[in-house]
Amino acid sequence: MPLTYKNHKVNNSYMAYDIGFLFFLVVLFAAAVLLPDAIKSLRVYRKRKMFRCQMCGNCCRFRVTPLTSKDIKRLEDAGYNNFYVVKGEAMIKRVRGKCFFLRDDRCTVHKVRPDVCREFPFFETWGMGYAQKASFCPALEDIEDG
Repeated sequence: MPLTYKNHKVNNSYMAYDIGFLFFLVVLFAAAVLLPDAIKSLRVYRKRKMFRCQMCGNCCRFRVTPLTSKDIKRLEDAGYNNFYVVKGEAMIKRVRGKCFFLRDDRCTVHKVRPDVCREFPFFETWGMGYAQKASFCPALEDIEDG
């Protein structure tokens, strides 16, 4: 018996498949691939109080630092203006691929650092907390392993 899709002939051959079933398979595959990482991220987020920054400076080398208006005000009040705006988003300047404020693997504006730096590697979206996947962060690796 020839394979058909609602009895419509396609490209001189008959094909039988159910779009709904294919969608189900795609969703199932995506869940199987993404769900373990999401669960791990949630578990690590719950351990965030155990996070102890090792002051390696890697997060300042490997990430772009977006700024909120609150961050800009905090930096300007402390006498810093080393940021720029790209497509309407303010960011800290980078020098040779790293944050402008990173000197000898230490943050020179640590007391007034941007919120994204204060919260790294954790973030919240839609009321849910997550840990970023950051293989360059040894302190995060300690929490994941522990």
